[in-house]
Amino acid sequence: MDRWLHALFALACLLGGCCQANAQAPRAPGSAPVTYIGAWGVRGDGPGQLSQPACIATDAVGDAYIVDTRSHFVEKFDPHGTPLLAFQEENLKHPQAIAVDSGGAIYVTDSGRGSATVFLPNGDRYHEVRLRTHPNIEDVLDVAVGDDGTIQILDADAGKIFTFNPRFRLLQTWSPAAGMSNSRVRPKAIVNGQDGFLYVADPAANRILRFTGDGKFSAELGGNADRSGSKLSDQFAVISGYIFVMDMDGRMLHVFSTDGQPKLDVDLAPELGHAKRSAPALAVSPRKELLVLDAREARVLRYRLNF
Repeated sequence: MDRWLHALFALACLLGGCCQANAQAPRAPGSAPVTYIGAWGVRGDGPGQLSQPACIATDAVGDAYIVDTRSHFVEKFDPHGTPLLAFQEENLKHPQAIAVDSGGAIYVTDSGRGSATVFLPNGDRYHEVRLRTHPNIEDVLDVAVGDDGTIQILDADAGKIFTFNPRFRLLQTWSPAAGMSNSRVRPKAIVNGQDGFLYVADPAANRILRFTGDGKFSAELGGNADRSGSKLSDQFAVISGYIFVMDMDGRMLHVFSTDGQPKLDVDLAPELGHAKRSAPALAVSPRKELLVLDAREARVLRYRLNF
């Protein structure tokens, strides 16, 4: 099987151009807090290629994981874009989001099945976590896994988060509520922080909310007070005390600390293009690299974080 995959990877690179063919030379080093390194990716429907990539995640060593909604491939790449693993699961109907736990297990949500499927690090199917909701391909399901193995699955349509222990036992189902007034939250994405908090994107209210692992409200963070005119999307990542979130225009990156202090705004239009687009998915690796999933061009953009 591995030999077959390696042969297909080589053929893909030959027909579609080397996996690094569209990479660009790094910019000259300077004092910029975020610098563009280059890009990787080959368009196609085969293993090691990107057709309609939907979500990206990274693991503890900086490898990238991508789920593709068209080809149904779940793929793993090294930090430079070299394919390491690719597999398909025949039961997946509408794969959406992807997450990786501290042991390398891969979690993929499927709105068509109303579930998250867990795969072992080698791609073998291990378990399916089913939600107590009616599957709907128009729904948005997201998944986050804590360092302690706690699994959080967001059903955006229902406005609920399902919390499971590492043995896949349902601990609680809760609806995020903000502040003492319990104001309505319309969650669209979730991310586990290294600080043990769960971060929830509520783009309709232009904010990101912070909760404890058991669902208790902690803080409201966002662009209303500090960034006049900015409009936060549901594409964000959290690492090392920073929140990285794309603007709704699909070009501007906002960075603020996990205590809500704005740090910088970075225009990614020189690499993404100036046309308005859907906000691209983000991941930040322990290698201090920001990965931006440019689905339109079937590629991943790499940026060095100099802070």
